[in-house]
Amino acid sequence: MIVGAGVFGASAGLELRRRGYGVTLVDRGPVPQERASSTDVSKMIRMDYGSDVFYHELAEAAIDGWERWNVDWPRRLYHPGGFLVLARERMRPGGFEFESHRVLSERGYSPEWMGGGELSRRFPAWNASRYPDGYLSPRGGWAESGAVVAELLRLAREAGVRFAAADFGGLLSSESRISGVKVLPATSGGKGISGAPVPEGVLPADQVVVCAGAWTPVLLPWLDGVLRTVAQPVVHFGVNDPHEFQGERFPPFAADIAGTGWYGFPALDDGRLKLGHHGEGRVVHPDDPGDVGADHIERARAFLAESLPGLAGAPVMETRVCLYCDSFDGDLLIARDPEREGLTVASGGSGHGFKFAPVLGDLIADAVEGRTNRWSGRFRWRSEGHARAEEARLWTPTGLES
Repeated sequence: MIVGAGVFGASAGLELRRRGYGVTLVDRGPVPQERASSTDVSKMIRMDYGSDVFYHELAEAAIDGWERWNVDWPRRLYHPGGFLVLARERMRPGGFEFESHRVLSERGYSPEWMGGGELSRRFPAWNASRYPDGYLSPRGGWAESGAVVAELLRLAREAGVRFAAADFGGLLSSESRISGVKVLPATSGGKGISGAPVPEGVLPADQVVVCAGAWTPVLLPWLDGVLRTVAQPVVHFGVNDPHEFQGERFPPFAADIAGTGWYGFPALDDGRLKLGHHGEGRVVHPDDPGDVGADHIERARAFLAESLPGLAGAPVMETRVCLYCDSFDGDLLIARDPEREGLTVASGGSGHGFKFAPVLGDLIADAVEGRTNRWSGRFRWRSEGHARAEEARLWTPTGLES
């Protein structure tokens, strides 16, 4: 039984079914769920993680998977073309840009330097005077995130995964073992794959996997000190000529991300250019995330006027509050609950989990089966006590993908 049918749940359901298990995905539905973090038009795919080689290598493995999906799936949903990383000052040792460039270079990826007029020549939309340094990371791009989740769910259904439309009402336990979930009639509507409506009651299962994203610390309150739900703002601006902000002329970018928080994506064919901002965010309840405020839109306009002057007067077409499930240390949480036999938790995407979609299924299925792999130590179970013991690292912003 998998609770939550976003990218974590869909990936896990497909892989567990492939391993021979009977699998039911439970979500308030229909899915893809409109408010889920992974249900959006785009997410960043990158290997750039400063000096953190662990995530660089995990992203490398995931990009291998994205390239396979582009071959195997009916439509290419991953769009390679690089990732533009810009700095407002010269890159220096210890900084995100310098260390990312160093790791890429040491591992044979040859990032292209964007200083000395190269930024203006290659990417004329940018005000190069504001970004004297930076590089183009050659292996990366962006993915059509909502469409990716829909395709994973379609494949899961074809593989025999069952879907149940219900609200989570709690875990069902027998002595010290989790034996299923309590459910309530689903209250959400929308477009997508609909599961069979489930009345109030219980759904028994030998194993329960909670992949509830931003809802995880609400559904499993004993994780409230390890995970928290955070709202991050996204604004879509309209461009007159999308081709000027696509392809080789305009790859996805991070504009002095450690200092400013700004990142963004190429324009879609309908003229929407998505601009995100990564920071500490606002702690919220996932059912009441609030809105993107007028003050943030003004800050976004100021960024465009300074950095992408051709977009200074672009109209706002849409705003979205992207929900993160942040872990205190920025690492994913994919592990068995040591105090509740039969329960596995896969969450803590922390604003950067989506890019790992091609490997998430294996990671989660291994955790369910109690298998170790080269990644599992970093995603081990952490309790609130771990968070308090590492107070200096609490709530470290990691993502820039939404």
